[in-house]
Amino acid sequence: RMNYFKEQMSFKINENKMIELNVNRCNILADSFEQLHKLEPYELLRKIKVKFIGEKGIDEGGLTCEWFTLLVKEIFNSNNKLFNMTDNKSYHPNISSYENKKHIELFKFAGMIIARSLIQDQCINAHLTQSFCRQILNLPFKFKDLEDFDHEIYTSLNHILNNDVNQLNLDFTLNAKKNNSVEMILLKENGDEINVTNENKKEFVNLYAEYHLKNSIIDQIKSFCEGFNSLIPQEQINYFSPAELDLLICGIPEINIDDLRENTEYELPYDDHHPVIELFYNVISEWDNDNLAKLLLFITGSSQVPVNGFIEYKSKGKPITIMPGGDKKNYCVAHTCFNILALPGYETEKEMNEKLLISIQQSQFELF
Repeated sequence: RMNYFKEQMSFKINENKMIELNVNRCNILADSFEQLHKLEPYELLRKIKVKFIGEKGIDEGGLTCEWFTLLVKEIFNSNNKLFNMTDNKSYHPNISSYENKKHIELFKFAGMIIARSLIQDQCINAHLTQSFCRQILNLPFKFKDLEDFDHEIYTSLNHILNNDVNQLNLDFTLNAKKNNSVEMILLKENGDEINVTNENKKEFVNLYAEYHLKNSIIDQIKSFCEGFNSLIPQEQINYFSPAELDLLICGIPEINIDDLRENTEYELPYDDHHPVIELFYNVISEWDNDNLAKLLLFITGSSQVPVNGFIEYKSKGKPITIMPGGDKKNYCVAHTCFNILALPGYETEKEMNEKLLISIQQSQFELF
């Protein structure tokens, strides 16, 4: 199903028409929003070409990948008030997003960008909560989704479900921060006059969960889905589960070095058994996933592995390639437009490790 979806999405992009973006790295969200949010859906499906203001470089695909990475980072940046990160590192619409005056327009824009990244087959580093994924798929949320959103609330409500509540003096209300003050929210009509009992506690728990997962952010969700569905209609996405949608958006979370090696190509004199290449794989096999993600970001412009693994770069005609990078005094250089790593002829694992780490850390890319 995922391969069929990707195939259908590939037909959407109009390669004969171009969107030329001129953006400043320091103002990437505002610049991108200004140039894109008023475009019609058919215009947003044109091929994207990015120019970073004040920088040289022709976009052969690498700059577009970098633009997606940087733009998504800003969309989900907590300073912009659109999304909150949960304890398990997933993103959920922020109930206080109204603090950003353009929040409704920006949610629609965010939906369009996430959809466009799926169409582009560009994996991004932004896991969404299960309940948010369900609502994108037009599915009802489940009580279990609350654990993904807020473990403390989930534990409290689960305790209510499994214990006697007749002596707790609860009613069908909750207190929530709204417009910089705490307000009492009625979970149902006259909720402040209805006691929670063992007979109606399941209804109370469901309404409590529904408020946090849906009703309190209904405008944000509607706006996001409007933007998303303008590029990917509901019928083209609703056969996936929430977990599958998250996998489509974010790609594979763990980087498999064996899969990387199997699908990497080389320029002479390098080959899979060259001493420098052996050193390279010996070194990165000791790295944690964060550093591996930075290495992938350094080479390709994205820190996420496509759903089908590294072979997908080959299928697009741009396999990850390692070429000689000159004298061992040099640092590594990456050509993200072509997924190429220029690797100098280091002679020891210590030297390889130090130079690689410095190269990926000093790159202008960043992870979330």
